[in-house]
Amino acid sequence: MRLTDKQLEANKLLSGEAIHVMLFGGSRSGKTFLLVRAVCMRAIKAPKSRHAIVRFRFNAVKNSVVFDTFPKVMELCFPGIKYHLNKSDWFASLENGSEIWFAGLDDKERTEKILGMDFATIYANECSQIPYGS
Repeated sequence: MRLTDKQLEANKLLSGEAIHVMLFGGSRSGKTFLLVRAVCMRAIKAPKSRHAIVRFRFNAVKNSVVFDTFPKVMELCFPGIKYHLNKSDWFASLENGSEIWFAGLDDKERTEKILGMDFATIYANECSQIPYGS
């Protein structure tokens, strides 16, 4: 798996000392792939850590990330890492005890479910669609 030149440039930002990073670019430029990869890498490097990937609508995170990008990232970038996808609570648990939670912020009950959990990483996918109140 080889990153594009733009992804390598973005990866430098993610690997640096910044606490908050916002990537922007054209559709299909690989932003989501790179950021999901970064979340997975953090989860793999930090056993028993918890991470979140959120979008405004739960169906959007489920269809675009859980069923598309996340499995591609795991297959292409981390083929030796096994994970289990819990489809009741919507999180992936890795062999090292780390968890990656997938959530939508469009429903109060879904938001409440993850509220108060300690996350080492929170990736807001398509953050421009998430209202400030969420």
